Amino acid sequence: MLSTRSPAHRHVGHLDGCVEEPHSHGEHTLFWPERGFSEVRTRDQLWNLTAGQGLWVPAGTEHSVDRRSSTTPAAMYIRPTAWRRAVGPVRTVVVNTALRELLAHLDWTPMPRAQRLRAQEVCLELITDGSRPTITVPLPHDQRIAEIARQIMADPADNHSIDDWAYRTSQSSRTIARAFRAETGLTFTQWRTHARMARAVELLGEDLPVRVVARRVGYTTSSAFTAAFRRLLKQPPSEFVPGRAP
Repeated sequence: MLSTRSPAHRHVGHLDGCVEEPHSHGEHTLFWPERGFSEVRTRDQLWNLTAGQGLWVPAGTEHSVDRRSSTTPAAMYIRPTAWRRAVGPVRTVVVNTALRELLAHLDWTPMPRAQRLRAQEVCLELITDGSRPTITVPLPHDQRIAEIARQIMADPADNHSIDDWAYRTSQSSRTIARAFRAETGLTFTQWRTHARMARAVELLGEDLPVRVVARRVGYTTSSAFTAAFRRLLKQPPSEFVPGRAP
């Protein structure tokens, strides 16, 4: 049922073939954070996952996994012949406590083959589409703005305006604005907010105070940060507890 190449549940590692470089698998892959958060990139999106969330990546989809020590990614590989529902696109799904515990149990507990297959069937049935708000950051490929995006993601507290970036990159602010809209579907300001909130989720997962997180992602006041966070995640950062499943 699950891929014989790896146990049902384990940390993503080089032996699994999941690395920071773009690659794909012949199996469907379900990613989730064992605690805190995890980060997975597909070709056009950065997906930031917190406890209770998973990411469904269909077989053959190019992706990469953040392997920083602060992340806690785990993965389950599913043979395409075992998945009887519609495959669908890359999307967030629910990985609740029951599913995580069952996967851990399967990983570490010897059991008869028939019993294991029944348990694996239950695992697949527990994977459901998620409705919890998720931060995604569209990744631009247009070279006119790709480096701008990389620098903002590396330092989300950077407050350079679009005019500043135009001067620094020797192009017009209108060119940058049009490129962000065409590549990401967002304005420059909206895209930067998404990048900032993705980083904020990581920092909150490290139990940093809201005021500290606000400064680190470019907000001078906690109230402005809270308002932006609430708009995207439908809850204030003070109530956002990545270590607790919804």
